[in-house]
Amino acid sequence: MDYESQLRLERDAVVVSATLEASGGLLIHRVADPDGPAALVDPPGVYWAVIQPAQLGTSPFVVRIHWTVYPDLPPSVLFAAEVGGLANVAAAWPAAAGYRAPNDICKPFTAEGQALHPEWASGAQAWRSEGNPFLYVIQNVQDDINRARGARAS
Repeated sequence: MDYESQLRLERDAVVVSATLEASGGLLIHRVADPDGPAALVDPPGVYWAVIQPAQLGTSPFVVRIHWTVYPDLPPSVLFAAEVGGLANVAAAWPAAAGYRAPNDICKPFTAEGQALHPEWASGAQAWRSEGNPFLYVIQNVQDDINRARGARAS
């Protein structure tokens, strides 16, 4: 990820973090700790969102969001059982429409969805880089999880 993208992403991440915290969630980007293991460092552009469903009694979801160019391209959006975990555990994914656990999310706000549907490159489904695209992605994921009432795949 280029430096300009990193700066823009860090700026918008502040709002995303506050939004997640307001609903019981958390935004995580693990940075180098001089006293800690290097394995716990996320590369530039990788964030983990812990999203708490609105449905009472449901466990939070952990979302891995990987931006390559911010804000110009949509991110890869996958789910993991824990921060830093692999995204191949179907039970870590929500049972939401368009979420094909444990492979991808077939929706216009993801890199995977845009890659599967080249026709989405223009028109109403096209990626938009205005405003805070990071917040847009988080809000879409949160809404989809809430529509599924916090249910998990498989």
